[in-house]
Formats: sequence, C-alpha cells, structure tokens
Amino acid sequence: MWSMMVGLLLVGAAQADTFTTLQGASFEGKVKDLYGDTVLFGIKDSTRGIPLEELDDASLRKIALFLQDVAAVPPRWSQSTSPVAKAVARKLVVLREGKWAAFNPGERPEPEFYVLYYGAYWCGPCRRFSPTLVKAYHQLKAEAGDRFEVIFISSDQDDRGQITYAKEVGMPWPVVRFPDAQRIRVFEQWRARGIPSIVVVNREGDALFHSYRGEEYLGPDEPLQRFTHLLRASGGPGADAPRPGRHRLAIAQYLLNHPGTSPAPKPYLVGLDRNKLQTIPAGEIQLQLAVNARGQVEDLEFLTPLDAVHKDLVRRAIDTWLFLPAVTDGQPAPSKVVIPIVFAPAA
Repeated sequence: MWSMMVGLLLVGAAQADTFTTLQGASFEGKVKDLYGDTVLFGIKDSTRGIPLEELDDASLRKIALFLQDVAAVPPRWSQSTSPVAKAVARKLVVLREGKWAAFNPGERPEPEFYVLYYGAYWCGPCRRFSPTLVKAYHQLKAEAGDRFEVIFISSDQDDRGQITYAKEVGMPWPVVRFPDAQRIRVFEQWRARGIPSIVVVNREGDALFHSYRGEEYLGPDEPLQRFTHLLRASGGPGADAPRPGRHRLAIAQYLLNHPGTSPAPKPYLVGLDRNKLQTIPAGEIQLQLAVNARGQVEDLEFLTPLDAVHKDLVRRAIDTWLFLPAVTDGQPAPSKVVIPIVFAPAA
C-alpha cells in the first residue's frame, strides 16, 4: 500500500519516468525529493510519498541517479532561482520595533521547506492557533535551524488588520507584504476557502502537507504535526545513518559509484551488543561470512573454535547484519569475507 502524503493539484510534473513497486504496480512520475525513507513523487495531478522499501531495484537506481544531481550545499536564499525564492523576492517584511521592515535573508541558505500560514486578525480560530504555531516555530528552529521558514499570508481586509495580528502574535517569521498577499501565484494555488490553514511546500512550490484533504478540512494542527515528524525524521546527525529502510538505496548508490569490480563486500549495518553476549570469553574470533548479492548474510563459518552455545548466540546476532555487496562488472555479486571480532571483557 502506497503511503500518500498529499493528494492535491501539482504544478509542473514534467520529465516523468516510469517507476515500479515490488508488487509489480507501475506508475509515471517525477522524483521531487527524498525525505527520510520516503520518496516524494509528482504523479499526474498530485504529489505522493512512497517508502523506499516498496520500490523495485530499477526504480531505486533512478532515485540514486536523482540524488547524484542534487546540490550538496543549498544556494543562498537571496540568490536562489527556485520558484518560491523568485516569487517572494522583495515581497516579504518582518516586524521591527512594531513596524514593517524589509525582510533580508542575508547569507542564509534557502529553506528546504516553506510553512505557509494563511490566517487573519478577524479570524478567532486563527488567533487561538497562533500560540501553538509560535511555540512549534521556536522549538523546530532550535532543532532544524534554516531548513525551514514560516511565511504568513494574510486574509485581512487591510494592512492595519495584518500588522495588528502580527504584533499581537509577535510573529517571528516573514510576512507577505499586504499588497502582494493575494498575488503570489505559487502560494495562491494552495489557498483554500477556510482559515487557519497550514500548507508545507518545498522549494519548487509542491505541497507536502495541507490543511485540506480534497474538500475535507483537517485544520492547521494536522499538517503541522506531520511536518514536525518529517523534519525530525529527515534531519539531524542520524538522518543519513545506515538503517534497513535505506539499505537497498545504498546498494544502488554504491553500484553507481563502482561501475567496475569491487571484490569484497563493505559493512553497511553491523554491530554486536556485548550485553547480550556476556558469556563469550574476551578475545578475538574470526568469522567467514557468505554475503549474497542483496548484501545479506546467508551463512557463516567459525574460523576460531567456539562452543555450540556461543556459536548460536553469535549467529543470531549476525543474522540481521547488512552489507554493500561485492561488485562484478557493475553488478552485485555473492562473495565471502573474513571478519575479525574482538570481544572486550564483559562489564
């Protein structure tokens, strides 16, 4: 079952390719980005998130090729040519001593995500929701820094209502200038009939989360919570750490970088919990592992004598190890590798 993130109007779904799931279902789409273990596709008139583990190997190779072309360092916001950055250039203001001042991103990189907040001073539910958004903003800024930015898009009748609301909330984020509040096309495409509304978009202006699902109003908290989960899952020191959900993609990337031959498999996700192996004596044991073309351990041989009970403990611990397989003529291949394991004295 595909995991849908949103099902909304998508602008610009060009350069589509064919992707296939492990169940054999094919679809035409364009890769938008990879967030954690989920790939965002533009599919016909919607954006949809599909877990990596549901895609076949040929599709994962296309994802790996896409990631090769993604810039490692995001551009400066002030110099970015993304649809959103161009659309908001010279149209944002911030509160400064109770007055509007032009927003200057300075040397900041362009945000990876834009959280669009549609609201108004006259809207009671908006004013009740505001403290929640301010609290979440400061919390997520402490965790994710410049990876995102909130932008307020007013539905007020005049500039007085807009600035009154901004001052009441103490809005710490940029605001679309009132004359431009309904003129930025990349934002207007996501404006719904009800507020408060939260819409999370990427740099291309593709919606990831929305306060509406079709005609159903979900409210602002639901997309904010989903975004919070995505931001934490796709960022931080452990975001790109080896894990089962990314193993097959890691193999596809490894094959792209090793088009020839690499005779030995490389450890991807290996480790032993000494607390579960306390009865094994301190010292070194050597194992010969048979690693298949999928990077999984199919068999092992103990090159160091060990009693049957401890062999069974080690087998169970190694059963979940994952490798980047050996490569022969650009293709994954089964192989064997000798692994020395040093057991320190149990604590």
